[in-house]
Amino acid sequence: MDPGQAYMFETVFNQIGFPMTIIEPNIPRFTIIAMNEARIKATSMTADEMIGKDTFDVFKPWDKNSEEQLNLLKNGLIEAVEQKKHVKLPLLYFEIPVPGGTTVQGWAQTELTPIFDSEGKVVYLLSIAKNVTEQELNKLALAESRKKELAMTEELANANDDLQHFNEELRAVNEELACTNEELAVTNEQLYTSNELLEQSRESLQLLNTELEDRILKRTKALADSETRFRTMFETISQMAWTVDNNAEATFFNKRWYDYTGFDFAASKGFGWKDAMHPDDVEPALNKFRDLQLGLSIDGSIENRIKGADGVYRWHLTRLVPVKNEEGETEMWIGTATEINQLKELQQQKDDFISIASHELKTPMTSLKGSLQLLERLVNDLTSPMLPKLIAQSSRSMHKITALVEDLLNLSRINQDRLQLNKSTFVLSKIVSAGSSEIRLAEEYKIIATGDLDLEVFADEHQIDQVLVNFINNAVKYAPRSKDIIVSIKKINDMARVSVTDKGPGIQPDEVKRIFERYYRVETAGFQTGGLGLGLYISAEIIKKHEGQIGVDSEPGKGSTFWFTIPIGI
Repeated sequence: MDPGQAYMFETVFNQIGFPMTIIEPNIPRFTIIAMNEARIKATSMTADEMIGKDTFDVFKPWDKNSEEQLNLLKNGLIEAVEQKKHVKLPLLYFEIPVPGGTTVQGWAQTELTPIFDSEGKVVYLLSIAKNVTEQELNKLALAESRKKELAMTEELANANDDLQHFNEELRAVNEELACTNEELAVTNEQLYTSNELLEQSRESLQLLNTELEDRILKRTKALADSETRFRTMFETISQMAWTVDNNAEATFFNKRWYDYTGFDFAASKGFGWKDAMHPDDVEPALNKFRDLQLGLSIDGSIENRIKGADGVYRWHLTRLVPVKNEEGETEMWIGTATEINQLKELQQQKDDFISIASHELKTPMTSLKGSLQLLERLVNDLTSPMLPKLIAQSSRSMHKITALVEDLLNLSRINQDRLQLNKSTFVLSKIVSAGSSEIRLAEEYKIIATGDLDLEVFADEHQIDQVLVNFINNAVKYAPRSKDIIVSIKKINDMARVSVTDKGPGIQPDEVKRIFERYYRVETAGFQTGGLGLGLYISAEIIKKHEGQIGVDSEPGKGSTFWFTIPIGI
């Protein structure tokens, strides 16, 4: 794999949000080959402490539970290699020690996928660990709430039993007092005895009151401990989290919310959360909440924009889950928000590309269809003066369609790493003439080739010609008033350098940085520009495939020079 491909793979690999690990299938060592950024961040160790080491030398059990989890992982790895199949492990629970003497608990859904070579041999194992802690914590929170309610109910039942017992004792005392009153007339001694019994009853009542107070204090402490555990679990998840009552008024937020929004609790509580949400998304969020309450919807997910402390709104996927008591009544709602801003941007980029591609293909196809319809009418009149013009117009339309399709095919090959080079020896200056003829420039444009016109290179002639044609096309498209286009060919050590210079309006510095990105098109005021925004991106990939370099030097108002270098020899 060449450096460009490796860089692209590494960039995509590290931007995937799920923890991913590439493992060598060397049973029983399972050496770790690579880990993406999400996987490295999920552990307290550095990349150097893990990559290149055997999996079970890096991850060793620290208690019985972790030993069981690691055995499940080892058996899954062996099964994926020996049976050559995708393995989905049972849900794994982990408590990972972190600096400071504490642990972080969580759950992960791990899937193991074997990667085969052309002969069907397993050469790598791909491990993807999806963090499902949020769902499990919601279940735990609900279970903890129900457990707390059950404990309170039992305590209340015990208190009622004690109270009933006290009432029974009190009735007995009253009966004894009644007997004592009946005997009061008989003897003072019996009265004294009754007074003693009454005092004992009062002492028993005082003792019962003390016991009830102790029970209430214990129940209060249990509730406080439960709330502490609830808050601790909320602080361990990576998403923003909060609770609201049935009126949508917020009662709690975790630290992630405060860090992201810059709000404190005073600014967030009640309906203060509305100030952090995009104004257009507040009413849909409240409508979704009402639908959930009324049972009109069971899906508690909604996409909305939340403003960060930097003032920028970013897209988030918000989920609401009700917490119900034993009677099925909703006591509160738990909400979480996961940032999906990059996913939304990629979706918008894809939609924009489809729209542009459809428009760019529709124009030449419509023109070609019109030309062919006119040619059908002139099929019996081959002497018509319109015939050559229609044929030329059809050819131009077909050339544009072919170029667009070629760009799309090259993009597909690049995405699948199937861009192949068919190298041969040729003179660079010859493709300058061929390129200028192929793109059918207007007569007022003049392409001037300078430098080492006899310089030969060993490269893919078709693809290098495609890069050069793209440079010349851009010079005409973005610098239409620049009548002379200079193509310079130089030999620098063992490299050939080809540059295309125009005297157009130039390119702004912020656009120069993005000029070779996929789908990027320079916005040029006063000119109609088309294309898919793929030409320079594909050109850059072709040059990288040749192990060369590509770039642009431009100054606003003074023109632009697009250049590339490729090795001369084999």
